[in-house]
Amino acid sequence: MSGYKNFAVTGAGNLGRFIIEELLKLQASGKVASVSVLTRSSNNDAHADLAKQGAKFVTVDYTSLSTLSSALSGVDVVISTLGSAALGEQQTALAQAAKESGVKLFVPSEFSNPSEGITVGILGVKNALHRKLEEIKLPYALFYTGPFGDYVFSPFFGWDFANGKVTILGEGSSKISFTTRRDIARFVAYVTTHLSPEQLHWKTFRIEGDRKTLNELVDLYQSRTAKKLDVTHKSRADLQAAVKANPQDFISWLSLQWDEGRGLVGDDDELSNKLFPDFNPTAVIDAVLSPEQK
Repeated sequence: MSGYKNFAVTGAGNLGRFIIEELLKLQASGKVASVSVLTRSSNNDAHADLAKQGAKFVTVDYTSLSTLSSALSGVDVVISTLGSAALGEQQTALAQAAKESGVKLFVPSEFSNPSEGITVGILGVKNALHRKLEEIKLPYALFYTGPFGDYVFSPFFGWDFANGKVTILGEGSSKISFTTRRDIARFVAYVTTHLSPEQLHWKTFRIEGDRKTLNELVDLYQSRTAKKLDVTHKSRADLQAAVKANPQDFISWLSLQWDEGRGLVGDDDELSNKLFPDFNPTAVIDAVLSPEQK
């Protein structure tokens, strides 16, 4: 057991809510003492159910180091699920406040493709925070998960199942690591409460719920549903041109990363799944077909 009992999670949104729910389950069983949720809004009516389960909502100002430090008083582990727009100054301020408050472990907002060694784009911003945490000597635990298997297959990413149309961004033949948000939350909650500090501090965890190509997902969907999909491709050359024309085009950039073979969290022997004996993650096609997919 890590001995870590007091947790703070930034935000209750896309991924944060799942992590909060899993920590609250552990709180109900006595393995966790407190779960604080840091939010920028004082109106948390949308998360009243989490408060009823025992989550403590704390309104913070990321421009005020003293406010952040006060909110983190007594916290053992900070888990950041801040979105892309907040990964610069706000997450850095959160890390500095965590250090000043005596937080023992900082989990930065990774939860995607590996960011190590990357110096540009959003992954470059994530990687820069690793150096900051090393500089201030605040131990981190990094979680590389690949894209969310229960989230990315939506019209926004070119997957319009309702109308039977799919636009694959790239050739679609490269393997990609997928993990659902629920499985990510289960894994993070488990290891941060069960592994020792020596097993957590300065460690990288590579977790994978499933490994498939986008073309394989099309075939699996058609096989499982007996529904034909109208599939078109946006070429790799088109993706490269889109990124060159607009380096801030995140969807094209991410899709190009996947298509060029950089969509895996690691090799088979690098995966951390075995650290959670009861992990049994959801297959990506099951996540796609789940009525709970959002």
